[in-house]
Amino acid sequence: MAFDEILHHVGDSGRFQVWMIALLNMLSMMSSPHDIMENFTAAIPAHHCSVNLDNSRSEISTAMNLTTEAMIKVSIPMGPNQKPEQCRRFRHIQWQFLDSNISTTNSTELETEPCLDGWTYDRSVFTSTIVTEWDLVCDFQSFRYYAQATSLAGHLVAGPLGGFVSDRFGRKPLLMVCSLAYGVLGTCCAFAPNFFFYCVLKFLLSASISAVLINSLILVLEEASVQWYAIVIVLNGLFASIGLAGFGVLAYVLSDWHLLQLASALPYFIFSILYCWVPESPRWLMITGKTEQAWKELQRIASINGKKEIAQNLTTEDLRSKVKEDVNSTGKHFRIKNIIINPVIRKTVLCKSSITFAVLFSIFGLLLDIQVLGKNIFLTQILLGVIDIPSKSLTYFTLKYSRRRPLITFLLIALGSCMIITMILSEEMYVMRLTIFILGKGFYAAFTCINLAYCNELIPVALRSTVNGVFMLIARLAIVLSALTLVTRKYFVHLPMILCGVLPIVATINIYFLPETFNLPLVDSIKDMEKRDRLMNKNINKKEGQDFLETTEC
Repeated sequence: MAFDEILHHVGDSGRFQVWMIALLNMLSMMSSPHDIMENFTAAIPAHHCSVNLDNSRSEISTAMNLTTEAMIKVSIPMGPNQKPEQCRRFRHIQWQFLDSNISTTNSTELETEPCLDGWTYDRSVFTSTIVTEWDLVCDFQSFRYYAQATSLAGHLVAGPLGGFVSDRFGRKPLLMVCSLAYGVLGTCCAFAPNFFFYCVLKFLLSASISAVLINSLILVLEEASVQWYAIVIVLNGLFASIGLAGFGVLAYVLSDWHLLQLASALPYFIFSILYCWVPESPRWLMITGKTEQAWKELQRIASINGKKEIAQNLTTEDLRSKVKEDVNSTGKHFRIKNIIINPVIRKTVLCKSSITFAVLFSIFGLLLDIQVLGKNIFLTQILLGVIDIPSKSLTYFTLKYSRRRPLITFLLIALGSCMIITMILSEEMYVMRLTIFILGKGFYAAFTCINLAYCNELIPVALRSTVNGVFMLIARLAIVLSALTLVTRKYFVHLPMILCGVLPIVATINIYFLPETFNLPLVDSIKDMEKRDRLMNKNINKKEGQDFLETTEC
């Protein structure tokens, strides 16, 4: 925790911090639409079997100069909604339906067959999606969900792995490599030759973006003072929401999935170059015993902030004298097994994971299929992004002046209540359903900011990326299970409603077992975390309590 004092000397509110926050916000804006991209790139347009008139009758069709509507009328049976069937066609052309006195509704006994010649798609909304590219409709419609499933699997694998690699080898190398990888893989994905190759690339894309999302925010927080934390987290959330809303506009303009995928990938080549310039986290370097490298990075920060004299006078001895604990031993004694065997860490990770699982399970069942919320998919996406802006803006004040535990409890109960009402309302009341869900999305947006701050306040620097990777693993697992649960609506109508509404409310129990972190200093080591836990349990002497609290800068 003495690092805050060192950072204050080299500049904790200067040009360097402003540039880092700007880079983080741009990255957040570009990254946020990744998980919901399949709502647009894999959208299913209206479709029907391709019409192929009998050769023996081709002269008749030419003579009569049949319109498209007439050709569909004699070739495609009508469904219950009086629209052409999507997956069947007449085995033989039914010319009698050209007679206006004969109703097409009396076609149930006529012989039909599957779409042997492919499908014709309505391209008025989307000129191209992966569904139209590889005919993922009818018997192959479930294939479109494989892309989303493989994407989530990439998060599941890379979340904890990326966090572990970051805590072991540093934030900067992982950000450089994964940003470049996302740009390359995303570009290849836009020109995928087949569906299998597309799914493999989506898996690798999600693995790359997971590492970027975890470490970009952590790097900024570790290079800024406590006073910046509220505004950094709120701005990060706001730009993520702007990215979601803007993606709805971008998807409307770029109605071709190739262009949409390409537009999402190309900016990451720029990010990979920028991260070559960004200093490594001095806090992580000191915690892991790399004092010499930390000294160089602090000198760079001081120079950028216009404090060249301090940069020239700063020595490695200064760093060692200000850090109270032996930073070399801190890094060497950390092992991944500490998360399991240490009771304080284990309790914190389990309780926070339960809350994360409940919230993501509740909200993402509908976010992954927003077509059920309204008739205009683009407007719905824009509204879901716009509602986050006032909600996340208010969290700036709550982070500065409110205790964490009661605030999170309120948001969990409010979110659960909104999800119950959304599920109860019938699909015909789509305006009311969308309104209630947007309100719940606002509570979720506020929760993401508060929860993000709370997570970084709970977890020490030595294992912050690893634990955040575990939380991301739990989050992606919740999204997968939520999607699978929604599929069961066909058999258990009320199951999604019960789970999505009740789980966030039940998860409030976990808040009781977590410490309050408002106006407490961030913890750098596992020992600091254990001291804070004893302080919360009133099981600490006055001297230890004073030692723990004296670095508070809130």
